[in-house]
This record gives sequence, C-alpha cells and structure tokens, in this order.
Amino acid sequence: MEKKLFDALVFLTLLAPLVSFFTLCCLPRNYIKIILSASIFLMLISTLSALVLLFNFWNGAIIPIHLNWFSIGTNSFTADLALSNRSLVMLALVAFISLLVHVFSIGYMGGDRDLKRYFAMLGFFTFCMQGIVLSDNLLLLFMFWELVGFSSYLLIGHRTIRPEAGRAAKKAFLLNRIGDAGFMVGLMMIWAIYETFSLTQILSTSTVHPWQTAASLCIFCGVIGKSAQFPLFTWLPDAMEGPTPVSALIHAATMVAAGVYLLVRLFHIFTEDALLVVAVTGMITTLIGAMAALSQHDIKKILAYSTISQLGLMVLAIGMGILDAALLHLFTHAFFKACLFLSAGLVTHSLHKAQKGQQHFDVQDIRNMGGLRKKMPTAFIAFLLSGASLAGIPFFSGFLSKEAILIALYMHNNILSWLMLVVIVSVSFLTVLYTFRMIWFIFFGEGRVIKPLKIEEPSWIMRLPVLILAFCSLWFLVSRNPFDFKGWMLTNENHHSDLLWITFISILWIVAAVLVSWYAFRKNPFKTHHILRKSFYIDEGLTAFFGTVTRISSRTTAFIDRSWIDKTIHGLVYAQVVVAHFTGWIDHVFVDGTVNGVARLAGLGGKITRSFQGGNIQLYIFWALFAIIIFIIWTLN
Repeated sequence: MEKKLFDALVFLTLLAPLVSFFTLCCLPRNYIKIILSASIFLMLISTLSALVLLFNFWNGAIIPIHLNWFSIGTNSFTADLALSNRSLVMLALVAFISLLVHVFSIGYMGGDRDLKRYFAMLGFFTFCMQGIVLSDNLLLLFMFWELVGFSSYLLIGHRTIRPEAGRAAKKAFLLNRIGDAGFMVGLMMIWAIYETFSLTQILSTSTVHPWQTAASLCIFCGVIGKSAQFPLFTWLPDAMEGPTPVSALIHAATMVAAGVYLLVRLFHIFTEDALLVVAVTGMITTLIGAMAALSQHDIKKILAYSTISQLGLMVLAIGMGILDAALLHLFTHAFFKACLFLSAGLVTHSLHKAQKGQQHFDVQDIRNMGGLRKKMPTAFIAFLLSGASLAGIPFFSGFLSKEAILIALYMHNNILSWLMLVVIVSVSFLTVLYTFRMIWFIFFGEGRVIKPLKIEEPSWIMRLPVLILAFCSLWFLVSRNPFDFKGWMLTNENHHSDLLWITFISILWIVAAVLVSWYAFRKNPFKTHHILRKSFYIDEGLTAFFGTVTRISSRTTAFIDRSWIDKTIHGLVYAQVVVAHFTGWIDHVFVDGTVNGVARLAGLGGKITRSFQGGNIQLYIFWALFAIIIFIIWTLN
C-alpha cells in the first residue's frame, strides 16, 4: 500500500502542472476566471503532494519507479524516476514557489492580453523542472533539461510587443544551447564509458575511466549555460525583460538552480581535475556577479547579478566537495531571492500604476525612487527581511547556509580552500554593500522623481505570497538555533563548538560591512564605474570576439568558395564541355563516318551488282567490254 501511495503522490506532483498546461491550452481565452482557478488549483495539488512526500518519506530509502521507454537493438531504455532526500527537498521547493508565483501573477499580470499562454507556460515549466528533479535516467533528464530551456524562452519573451524581450529570449536560448552542446557530447561519452544512462548504475561504479574528466567537464558545460556561470552568464541580466514573476520563478529559484542540482547529483563522476575547474569557475562567477551588482541602477538587474554571484558561490562550494552546504544555500537562496524579486514587482507595479497620466520615467531605475518605506510598508518589510538573508545577517537563513560553507572550507585546511575562503569573505562584504545600497535608495531618504506621485500598495493577492517568502527567510526554516546551521537538512554535519569564533568573526565582518555601506551610500548613491556596470565588458568582449571570428570565418569560406571551389567546379565544367565537343567530333567524323562509309560502300556494291541484271543493254555491253579489257591486261602480264 505504501508503494502505491508513493507512486500516486509522485505522479500527482509531476503531472498536475502538465494537466494545468493542457487544460489552459484547451480553454477559450476569454474564460479568465476559469483559467486562473484551474492553474492555481492544480498547482496547489502538486504542492500538497510534494509536501506529503517530503514529510512522509524524508530519510527513507530511495524508491525507484521504472517505466519502459523504448528499445534500440538489444538496448532497452527505461524512464526511471527516483526520490532521495535531496530530490524531495527540491521537489517541494519547486512546487511551493511555483504556487506562490502563480498567486502573485494573478494581480501582477491582470489585464495582460496573453494571460492564458502565460499561465499555461508557467505550468509547463513547473512540470519540466520537476521532471529534472525526479529523473533517474540521464537521457530523460536531458529531455526535461531542454524543455525547461524552451519554456523559459517563451516566458522571457512573453511580452511580444517589446523587441527587447524577444532579443533577451533569443540570447538566453542561444547561450543555453552553447552549454547544452557540451552536455550532449558528455552524454555520448557517458554512454561510451558506462554503457547506460541510469544514474543509479553510473553513480554506483567506482572505476575511474581515462575519459571521465572530459565527460564530466562536458556535462559541466550544460551547467555553465543553465546556471549562468562564467563566461555564459550574460544572458541572465538581459532575461530581466521578462515579467517579474517569471524572474522570481525561473531566474532565482528553479531554472538556474537546475545546474547546481545536477552538479550535486553527478558529483561522484567528477574527477579531482574536473572539480578544480568547477571551483575556479564558481570563484570567478561569484566575484564578477557581486562587483557588477554593486554598480547597477536597474532594480531587477541588481538582483540578477546577485543571483549570478550566489550561484557562483554554490558552484564553488560543490567544486570544493561541500555538497550539503551548497544544497542548503540553494534552498535558502530560493526563498529570499524569490521574495526580493516579487517585492521588486510590488514596487514597480505600484509605480507603473501611479505614473499613468504623469511624466513617464523608468520604474525600475532606483535613481528615480526613494522614501517608499512609508508608502509601501509591505514591500519594505519583505525587502528588509529577504535582503538581510541575502546579506548573511544573523537570525536569517542566508546567514546559516553561508556559515556552513565557510566552516566546511576552513576545515579543509589547504591552500586552495584558503583562497576560496578569502573570495567568499570578500563576496559576502560586497553582498552587504549592494544590498544596503538597493534598500537604502528605494525605501529611505527623500523621494526623487516619484515624490509627487500618489503611490498605493497592490492588492493582498500580490502581497500575501511576498510576506510568506519573507517569513521563510528567517532562521527557523533551517535550524532552531539561529547560530547553528545543523538542523533537519544538515543532520550529518559535524558542528564543532571550538569553531564558534568563526561565527563571531562573521558577525563582526557583517557589522563592519553595514557600517561601510552606511558611510558610502547614504550621501553618495549613484557613483558607479562603467567597467563594473558592464560586468567587465565580458558580454561585449564575447560578442566582439565571436563576431570577429564569424566575420573572418565567413570571409575565408567565401574566398575559398569563390577562388577554389567555384573555380574548380567551373574548370571541371569547362573540361567536360571540351571533352564533350571532342568526343562529339570523334563520333561525327570517325564513328559516324565509318558507319556511313560502310553503308555507302554497300549501296555502291548493290548498285553495281544490280546493273548486271538490270535489263539495260548498254550496261551489259559496258561490263562485257570492261571484262574483256581486264582479261587482256591480266593475260599480257
């Protein structure tokens, strides 16, 4: 009975969003209330099923589900599904945040002309993301991986009337395909090495293959694209052209987390050399993201670069072998970053409504804001709580997950871990700076461009999901003790009481960062450097490099085509024409001449022989005389 209940809950969690997608596709566009009700109801079912699975099967044995898929020759492929503690957490996380985003979108997307398509694609994206979490077959996982990319492309470009949205969607799609090309090569190498796509079988193999480093790095290419790591991270800030709820769901909590989750799942096939590449990539990404976030003016781009930085921190931790702490930070980050994005949605939504009939200005530019804490107390409280968690302030979940990574790195006690420790400490300082700067110039001080506007908070259907996420940014989501990260997720971690001094130093470091932020930004808000604002011109550099390579390649291939290929083809054609004319002349002169000559000779012989019996007396006399002459000549000789 337990197995049947487990299977039913798994399929209910997985398929309810897919049913939402098909249901909304079939409903007429003008049935708005039914569309909204159906999408929320089905996502609620999926969320409740995921939570029941989490509470009832936590710390249980992995229960696989085998479904026949297809066969090629003697090889049979099954669509395997399996749940472990890690996948249970991710499954509940994806479903819960997707539900809150659905609810928030009712208010935020009200009046949108493509509301049906928007909610349908939200459901489809959730289904694909849950498929990634549940898949125990690498080929099946890759299919869901690609479908996530496809659905995110449609969601980023949802506002079809905005050319910027279309360009951002295309850029996200193409850069993800670059990473996924490496993923596909990795799949081929995995099959060549293990002769199976089953994750359970692959991870149970202890033999190290000579090509395993190359295979794992190819898999990591897919992670670089999906989780916005250096150098393919430039699509994520541009993807902020999509609706804010989409940014909260895809680009903070779920899609970009898929790469980190895949790294955790496949960690045991990564060799030491491959893990070094992973750690260094994460280190570069987290530094660039933090420094770029410090110089942005667009509220959503600040959060986007913050996401890049936090994802780099998780990838760095995984590269150093700190799996559980990285997954814990992924868990806490999903809540506080989704809260920050939705809170930003509250602000921009209210400003957009308030500026109607007034002078137009950019509602996402923090240089136009200020003094909103009294006008929008809900957004202010949510920003304050989730921002404190992002900055790693004590009594918030982000503090505990970052402490888990710091202490694990300190316990490694080698040169590389010390380098990574310095990087993380620096990034944590920068995180406090850009978080303080963002909150200060949105909610404190005097209102600038927005001062004369009458600003009202949105409806409760938008504020309630934000408050729930802000509540989840507190420490008790992770542990009962606000200074001890050991809790229900990290029960196997050894928390050494003699390392409490690290926690104490971390607190002092955060306090120092807050004081520096206060001094730096309360009177000097907008002095930023263009190099940081453009994230070291990496996007422009890649565009210039690949553009130059493409132009040189196109010119070279065009020259080869014109000078070599075309001339070779033309020469062959001319040679064929010459040969054709020559063979035609031979055919006409020799072959036809010989045949015609034989025919004429035969005709002449026929005429001659016919003249012997033709009844013409003159010919008879001629031939008689001719014969006599010949005879006389012959006898005389």
